[in-house]
Amino acid sequence: MNTAALIRLILRRDRIWQPLWVLSVTLFVAATVATIRQLLPTQEARLQYANEISLNPVILLMQGPAYGDSLGAVAAQQRGAATAVFAALASVILVVKHTRSDEESGRRELVGSAAVGRHAPLTAALTVVLAANAVLAVLITVVCVSTGLPLAGSLAWGLMGASGGWVGAAVAAVVVQLTQNARVAGAVAFTVWFAAYMVRGVSDMGGPGMEWLGWLVPNGWLLRARAFGGEQWWVFLLVTAFVAALVGVAYALSARRDIGAGFVQPRLGPAHAPNGLRGPLGLAWRTNRVMALAWIVGTALVGAAFGLGGQGAVQSFGQSGALDFWAGLSRTDDPVEVFITMLVYKLSLYPVCLYAIMTVLRLRGQAATELFLSGPVSRTRWVLGNLVFAVAVPVVALVIAGLTLGLGNGDFAASLGITTVILPAIWVMAGIAVAAFGLFRRAGAVVGWTVFALAITLEFGWEVGLVSDSFFRISPLAHVHWSAFADPGPGTLIGLTLVAAGFTVVGLYGVRRRDLAL
Repeated sequence: MNTAALIRLILRRDRIWQPLWVLSVTLFVAATVATIRQLLPTQEARLQYANEISLNPVILLMQGPAYGDSLGAVAAQQRGAATAVFAALASVILVVKHTRSDEESGRRELVGSAAVGRHAPLTAALTVVLAANAVLAVLITVVCVSTGLPLAGSLAWGLMGASGGWVGAAVAAVVVQLTQNARVAGAVAFTVWFAAYMVRGVSDMGGPGMEWLGWLVPNGWLLRARAFGGEQWWVFLLVTAFVAALVGVAYALSARRDIGAGFVQPRLGPAHAPNGLRGPLGLAWRTNRVMALAWIVGTALVGAAFGLGGQGAVQSFGQSGALDFWAGLSRTDDPVEVFITMLVYKLSLYPVCLYAIMTVLRLRGQAATELFLSGPVSRTRWVLGNLVFAVAVPVVALVIAGLTLGLGNGDFAASLGITTVILPAIWVMAGIAVAAFGLFRRAGAVVGWTVFALAITLEFGWEVGLVSDSFFRISPLAHVHWSAFADPGPGTLIGLTLVAAGFTVVGLYGVRRRDLAL
């Protein structure tokens, strides 16, 4: 009842977010195809690449195997899994936002007071998110075909991305019925997805003897659709059945719980709050500690993967001619060093930068804000309490990643240099998020994430020759880039730090001056 009205409401609320993530993933696929066409222009080069990665456990873990040596097969191997991950993350966020978050804020109760069916909000959220992923599949197909790739493989790649989003949405639909907190629901859904992703990775690393393990999780089904490598269309029937089953479970659970409640009751806290919660820093630690520890552990695992096993594993792959292009960008004669530096840079910078922006933008919508600011706490102290974690956690995470990376070669100083040199750029992105939060109120989140997406787009565009040097320099990431383009000397790093401080000051000024509508 009135589901159509709720669908229109969701489309209006997400009129920027939905098109932004769909277009971003589509451009990501287009950039990948352009990159592979430039790096591996011949079938011989692509065949050598496919043979090399079949022996590289790190690549198999992160990306999966290649199911052919065509341009499309290699491009899908490079970014097929990532496409599904990006779609799943966006879908989880949107489903949680329009279900559990609305219940927490009281919006669901207000909507329910009208002529709205019990399951209408869940139906509206799933309809919009599933449809957005279908649009993503169409756009990926069109983009791939427009670059000269076969229609069948292009459609398979599009369905791989959409299926990742559908699975993520279905998992989130179940989780939001179990928990009472939106952030917990999102964290649990993400954890389930990435646990399944790691199971798929272990299966691919184990070779034919472990192939059965990949069939136990939907992440494994997606890659086994074999885009551009003899497509297996029946895999998507498994995805459809899995999604339908989870959605059915979600509706069954929704019919048996009270609005605002979850099947898993939250753990009761102590009767008296510790003294550490009296100030903004203590409250920030309480609300950010789980996510902070998760990111620190994640970056430590990235460093350990390359430090303890990755460096030896990529020796033969590093000598492949496929890396000559990247070696040219870095102006070095050691392709192994280039490969490791590039991967560590990308696997450290993007997630840690994501954490910093998320920490800042979580200021909007904190449940205790109004009560907290009614006491003797200024807005500046409140913002700075959260900003401390956006600045300090990346330091801890990247230092630990550098130390674990150095376990492989014993050169801890060089390893720390690879990871910690990107810190000022992350601080700039966090500062931009603070400025967006302070100046643009509700649009601050859109501005903050858009700037991050543009920075990544500029980086990918420059690496494949689509963006000029002068345009790339607009991005703070350009000044700490892994290639020889960047010159991250003391002056550059200090300059980036001052820029980050400037954005922060602007944001704090905006928070103090405007009406605090959260």
